Amino acid sequence: MSKGRVLLIGGDPDVTRTLHVYLDAHQFSVQTVNRGDAALDACRQSPPDAVILDWDLPDVEGYELCQQLRAYDGTLAAFLLVLLSTDERHARLAALEAGADDVKTLPIDIEEIRLRIEEMLSR
Repeated sequence: MSKGRVLLIGGDPDVTRTLHVYLDAHQFSVQTVNRGDAALDACRQSPPDAVILDWDLPDVEGYELCQQLRAYDGTLAAFLLVLLSTDERHARLAALEAGADDVKTLPIDIEEIRLRIEEMLSR
């Protein structure tokens, strides 16, 4: 039985693969995409319970995609976690302003991310 559906929108293939394998091993149903347009299509097909968004994508600005995810009914209530490659204050604030529920800086602690998702989905 799945703990919940997680959409992983990854820019860094190593981080994406690591998160996918780890969350899958902890009974999450994980779908991975690496482009913004594919992320929106995935949300339309099967709305996720949680979204992990790498801010640095090749085809779209993280800020723009985060806003689009928040504006879409299927992801309006989903837990939205943004991964940043920098710990600069303005980047964290931009992610929160765009609609992120939480922000983590790379390198990530995958166990912390799993626990945060489990906590949010249990509410």
